[in-house]
Amino acid sequence: MPSKIEEVEVSEKELEDLLNEDPEAIEEGMRILGRQIKTDSGILDVLAVDMDGALTIIELKNEIDDGQLDQGLRYYDWARTNIQLISQSFKEVDAEEEPRLILIAPAFSENLKRVVKYVNANLNLFEYHVIKTPDGQRYVLCHQVEIIEPPPPRISTREGNLNRIENEKVRQLCAECLKELEDTGIEIRPIQRYWFSIWYKGKVFMRLGCKKKFFICEELKPDGSWTKGIRITTKEEGKKCLIMKLCQL
Repeated sequence: MPSKIEEVEVSEKELEDLLNEDPEAIEEGMRILGRQIKTDSGILDVLAVDMDGALTIIELKNEIDDGQLDQGLRYYDWARTNIQLISQSFKEVDAEEEPRLILIAPAFSENLKRVVKYVNANLNLFEYHVIKTPDGQRYVLCHQVEIIEPPPPRISTREGNLNRIENEKVRQLCAECLKELEDTGIEIRPIQRYWFSIWYKGKVFMRLGCKKKFFICEELKPDGSWTKGIRITTKEEGKKCLIMKLCQL
């Protein structure tokens, strides 16, 4: 029977050799600068540069390994920290270009693909296949895995924070407390996780947090930590808390 093209498994060393022979299997214009580079975080697999002159860290695995992301980020940090020195050694590297991190593996776990959405790095994922032709030659084929953009963060607003409180009376009480504070010249700033940051003369001194059944009042201590939250569900509790804080100003 005639020989056929078949997919074969390779070691990480063999994968590295194949990519070194044909770096454009990753993407057009990719060039290898070095392999098995010693850094203060370990030995990175491949140091490369793309067609735009961006220094590119390539971390290889021949199996699914969630630890690949952690490894790659440590090498990426090394690259960003030493970009000026590296660009002096390799004239192809443009120090003004943001370095890149490329992870290459036969596949990536769903967990890793969820996590990378929130990684603030110039990161790409590539899955690979190695094929063997009838004459015994092996070639590596890479395709980029789409990284789904995370949903935009919730923009904090007064109304949105207050609506966190399900009880209408408690929600109205919280709104009244905020209004009373503002009437005294205090600044109210809605912040993340349904909190209000409370400022006086350019300094934060208190915060209110909206929960489903109550809201919380916390005071900033001199050491920068916060006091234990006081739960408020009644007008009496609210007035007592606010009067105590205002008396300290």
